[in-house]
Amino acid sequence: MHESLLLRAYHEYEWELLRFLGRRLGSRSLAADIAHDLYVKLLRTEGEPPVRDRRAYLFTMAANLATDHMRVEKRRGEILAETDGAAWRQSEDLTPERHAVARAELAEMDAVLAALPARCRRVFFLARFDGLSQPQIAAELGIGITTVYKDLKAALAALTEARRRFQGGPND
Repeated sequence: MHESLLLRAYHEYEWELLRFLGRRLGSRSLAADIAHDLYVKLLRTEGEPPVRDRRAYLFTMAANLATDHMRVEKRRGEILAETDGAAWRQSEDLTPERHAVARAELAEMDAVLAALPARCRRVFFLARFDGLSQPQIAAELGIGITTVYKDLKAALAALTEARRRFQGGPND
């Protein structure tokens, strides 16, 4: 099998890439994971992209993968913080009744999500749980950004309305 010029450059600059990623991410093992992801991405690249400076190209790819990783981890942390704040306010508040109400509300939200059109549901999950931006979702699904916006708006409106109904709040 013929090794591409970018793969050869990767081998040449591997230690520099690892140091760069380690400083950027604050973890050697995470840097090694991201460097491996870069290597796999290079293995899957067909043909030779027109690159003038292979070193700069590799470091830009590595920086982008690190940024993507940090963004996804930040979003996961935000989701966990939201979940923790909503579900586990104080241990003394966790009575069997509250637990039953929380389970019923979760079942209601699950039913609302299941009732959404498939694309709308997929857009919501990509944004909420994978932390993708609207342009990234549009590219992933091959749809326009306006469609992504409308699907997100519809999903959030359906969930908000379901929560309002469940909690017996006013219909605004």
